[in-house]
Amino acid sequence: MILEPVVIKRIFPCNKRALFDAWSQPSIMARWFYAGLEKRQNSTVKNNFTVGGHYELTMHGLEEDHHMTGVYREIIRYSQISFTWTSVLAVDSLVELVLKELSPNRSEMILTHTLLPSEESRTAHHGGWERCLENLESYIVENP
Repeated sequence: MILEPVVIKRIFPCNKRALFDAWSQPSIMARWFYAGLEKRQNSTVKNNFTVGGHYELTMHGLEEDHHMTGVYREIIRYSQISFTWTSVLAVDSLVELVLKELSPNRSEMILTHTLLPSEESRTAHHGGWERCLENLESYIVENP
């Protein structure tokens, strides 16, 4: 059975370079990349941000940590990033980010997550991405 991908379109109050930096620089990613309802502590992020490079992400929760890993598949500076995504709910799924600048301080990001193994995994990832992107928007507003 082929599942519908998770697709989330969101407008951010920044240029697309700021979005690209938020996804490519571990020091920035650590400050917004978590899916909890309230922030516990910064995530731990390590990456080799090159095509074929690996990343490791750990979101720290009150009860447990959540680990994700993957490999960068495509990087088009300030426009597109794609990477594999492995977590307890999905192995080698694929995430693609497309960044479009709408005006100097307004950009659209389209996140597409495919190859998820079940409807349960799809639902969990959709909710997690929504919360992470809310955190990203808050980070951008607080750090213009």
